[in-house]
Amino acid sequence: MDPGAQDVCAGAFRLQLYTLYLEPTNFAAVAQHLYVYPCSSNTLVRATIAHQLRSAAAEELSKHAATIDVEAMYNGAQNAFAALSTMLGEDDFFFGAGEPSLFDASVFSYTHLLLNEGMGWKEDRMIRGLKVHLNLVQHRERIFEDCYTKERVRS
Repeated sequence: MDPGAQDVCAGAFRLQLYTLYLEPTNFAAVAQHLYVYPCSSNTLVRATIAHQLRSAAAEELSKHAATIDVEAMYNGAQNAFAALSTMLGEDDFFFGAGEPSLFDASVFSYTHLLLNEGMGWKEDRMIRGLKVHLNLVQHRERIFEDCYTKERVRS
């Protein structure tokens, strides 16, 4: 993968970490239901797991900056979405490929979680920023349709 493309994805990944684990309403609505509640019914165990998840996310983000600058991360994500949108252009898949590549799968792994209404996101600023780029939304829909909803014929 091109180093510039890696940087673009890394910025979006950092914001997704923040959005899922450190943004309080999303942590309560999404992360706790996915990662905390299924582990235990014990309140102390749940509190410990929640603390560990949030601490791990904060530690990962602190590797890239001394403080967590939410506005800078949102701006970086918007730049990442714009760059990805430009890279995809009018093509069905990145780099003009005829079928999804590893890069397409990487982008899909982010966009699918953000655009999946069943996730229950409460703070949706990142989602709104992604939806501005219709070709990225269509890319996510295309891969979802092709890989997860159609019966695939094996040759």
